[in-house]
Amino acid sequence: MKIDIVIALVCTAVSAMALAFLFVKAVLGTARGGGGASGSSLRAILSPIALFVEHRRGRDVELNHTLERLDKFVVQSGGSFMDGATAAEVFSARFVFPLFAFAVVLPLGTLLRLSGGMTFMGAIFFAVLLYAYPESGLKSAAAERTRRFTRDLPGALDVMRLVAQAGGDLLSAIRAVIDVMPAGPVRDELARVVAEVAIGTSLAAALNNVAARVGTNEANAVFSTLSQSLEMGTSVAENLQGAAQLIRHAARVKAQTQAQKAVVNMSFPLLLLILPGIFIVLFAPLVIQFVNR
Repeated sequence: MKIDIVIALVCTAVSAMALAFLFVKAVLGTARGGGGASGSSLRAILSPIALFVEHRRGRDVELNHTLERLDKFVVQSGGSFMDGATAAEVFSARFVFPLFAFAVVLPLGTLLRLSGGMTFMGAIFFAVLLYAYPESGLKSAAAERTRRFTRDLPGALDVMRLVAQAGGDLLSAIRAVIDVMPAGPVRDELARVVAEVAIGTSLAAALNNVAARVGTNEANAVFSTLSQSLEMGTSVAENLQGAAQLIRHAARVKAQTQAQKAVVNMSFPLLLLILPGIFIVLFAPLVIQFVNR
């Protein structure tokens, strides 16, 4: 009977964790972005605290480091997290969201007539979950956008190479990519390049800005090479072809590395889950016969 109760409690805890995760994703928005008016309302709540955080930015060294790290993730995510939340708003959310947990769970526990200890532990659980969500969600949004950018970049470089081989300059090739590429990080970044050039920024500087915003080794190699080709007058088409091949080669190497790690990752479930079951099936009858004797 006690074993059945333990199993039931474990299943309940796992279900509560899953429901908590789904609740956070639904209310606060997925890692890809917030939800329009709800995201704007959430930012309005965070704005007063975010202003105080910004005021303290230049006075607290540890806070400066934290906000600089969050600023990097905000730039890499393209402003897609929590309806374009700033680093200060994400930092403020880490302390505001746990208050939501207490404001919701404590009255709910009283309404359901749960014990005070269980209600308080549930509030603590949701508070910890909501404390960790803002930064982890921002990191996930940045990582997902970076992954999509790296995946779509070789195709964009191929289109740019065809335009360059046909006699167009690099800026015309970028405009061609914007016309044919579907919506995504690559198109957004290249459109930003065109916008920066339109207000007077040099094309080489705009390309370097893309590399700084994306922050990956592939983007640094590609856009630094393109900016250098503009400054030195080398063939843009050849550089585009070499950059596309470089990214595809890096993707193949990464896939091979992940495939090699898969064997090691599969060994842990094999040892912890599969082999114990096999041992039970093989040796349980022998143990039972020994005990009966």
